[in-house]
Amino acid sequence: MPDASVIIAAYELDVWNALLQETDVAVTSIIAHDEAQFFDSKIDAVPASINLTALINQGVIPEISASVSDIERVRTVFDKELNLDLHDGEVEAIAIIYADESDSFLFCTSDKVAIRVLAMLGLSDNGISFEEVLESIGLRKSLPPEYRKEYFERYIAEGQTDRIQGKGLPYE
Repeated sequence: MPDASVIIAAYELDVWNALLQETDVAVTSIIAHDEAQFFDSKIDAVPASINLTALINQGVIPEISASVSDIERVRTVFDKELNLDLHDGEVEAIAIIYADESDSFLFCTSDKVAIRVLAMLGLSDNGISFEEVLESIGLRKSLPPEYRKEYFERYIAEGQTDRIQGKGLPYE
């Protein structure tokens, strides 16, 4: 499950179609219908290759949704400040993973708060950097730091430390 930023980066790096062909991509409802409405000013529209609604309707990628109770379950774990830093699409993806006991989903994001939250929920193994995804299909690209494995691992480690220390949890 890629986050909106990863989808947009994949499009800009011209690897979006390769990802669709070589990996199992699924998108959350919020990311598909809200956060990834990427507008390309050159063509004055949402590019056809990244139009998630059309790709879902064509059966190219599945759309998955978290229940309201699963989203609330994630939101109630954290304090107000941490919740403000989490985007709705990230929360939905994390809620899907948190509720899924089969470990069938990986969340690919470049957002350091979302990465930390994965670790704070004990879901470190359910996240993956964009760099690792590209490498898994034999692609190497020059990527900004937030898409690299080292960045991802740094914020996983921070989230694991936060979990141990109780940081970001609501005050009782």
